[in-house]
Amino acid sequence: MPRRKRTIAGIDLGSSKVTSVIADVSPDEIVVRGINSAPTRSIVKGVIRDLNQCAAEIDASFSGAVYASGVHVESVHLAVTSKDLMSVPRFGEIRLESAQVEISQQHIDRLFDSIRETASNKGYIRLQRIIQEFEVNETRGVRNPLGMFGERLAVRVQDIIGPEWLLNNYKKALDRLGLKVVSLIPSILCAGEAVLTTEEKNTGCILLDLGYGTTDVAIYRDGSAAYTDTIPVGVGNFESDFMQGLGVSLEEAQRIRRSFFKAWTSSNQPDADDVIDVKFYGHSEFAKIKRQKVVEIALPRLEEWSALIRRSLRDSGMLESVPGGVVLTGGGAFIREIVGFFRHHLGKPVRIGIPRGYSHLFEEFRAPQYASALGITSFAGASAREEAYGPGFLENVADFFLDLVNRVGKKREPVEKD
Repeated sequence: MPRRKRTIAGIDLGSSKVTSVIADVSPDEIVVRGINSAPTRSIVKGVIRDLNQCAAEIDASFSGAVYASGVHVESVHLAVTSKDLMSVPRFGEIRLESAQVEISQQHIDRLFDSIRETASNKGYIRLQRIIQEFEVNETRGVRNPLGMFGERLAVRVQDIIGPEWLLNNYKKALDRLGLKVVSLIPSILCAGEAVLTTEEKNTGCILLDLGYGTTDVAIYRDGSAAYTDTIPVGVGNFESDFMQGLGVSLEEAQRIRRSFFKAWTSSNQPDADDVIDVKFYGHSEFAKIKRQKVVEIALPRLEEWSALIRRSLRDSGMLESVPGGVVLTGGGAFIREIVGFFRHHLGKPVRIGIPRGYSHLFEEFRAPQYASALGITSFAGASAREEAYGPGFLENVADFFLDLVNRVGKKREPVEKD
């Protein structure tokens, strides 16, 4: 009997680029049919600043993937990151009729209905629910309670939520292109599917997605993400610092970051007295400055970056219980000496996460900055195959988007042209 194959399309909305991917997903293989990336200026730290421009940028990215794949697609999974997304632990509990009654799907449904949202999260919508563990009586760590016996059933979950206005804007941009959103997934979870091994997920590890506008943090344990967070500092912050500190254009700041910037851990660098060429804003000729000036500008931001990541990990309450190391992905993984930087500040082994398990993928896309986009296909395929509740089962938000169609969905508007 042939294995069932599904075509899955995903769009990863980043702060520097929009990446679209279309793949054929089967239980034992993911074949990439088309992938394309387009630069974006309309999204800042996960927030859409110009709806028309955002729709045009998504169209440029997605059209290229469709053309390469030769497949017509109207439904997509959307991966997003934003400083406004939050990870909230929640707990539900019910009493069963008697110890002689088997736990059924109806009991599990009633258990999830018992999970209450807090008043402080009013105006937020759940993107995904990560089920961490069930409890039957006093036994914790139950993976699947169906068919078991007990008098008490409980569940611990991690809900990833975002403000409704943020999600409305994402949907509005896709509506203008005639695309239906099947599910909305935090980018860090997609990246985890692309770069982490099964052993790392089960044993426990830290995943850092070093993006242009934000840094996403996740702690994996017992097979799934037990904690996620988003820090509003990314690679783009260093470019802004160089622009202001050196008085250069954005293009020159990007060149300085790529050519001379390293993830320094102190101001005492052996190459600090080296002379580098810099073109100041409004000047046509290059001037010479010492590399020490770049170190002095970047070091405070590097210290802030590492401090925010350490604080996020401490706030999770899980840092000491994670025996594994740190996996870096995203465009920031290309920063020179970044592995030693995080090894120094986090005190754990560090490696660069490269997407793995994707067939027919050009080598240029087998890189950390495309992990989130490729991981959409892995994530959506795994969720579709999940047949029982258990750690790592994530609920999508199709019902939420259907509700939005009734409340905000109107006639699709065309992308405005200049």
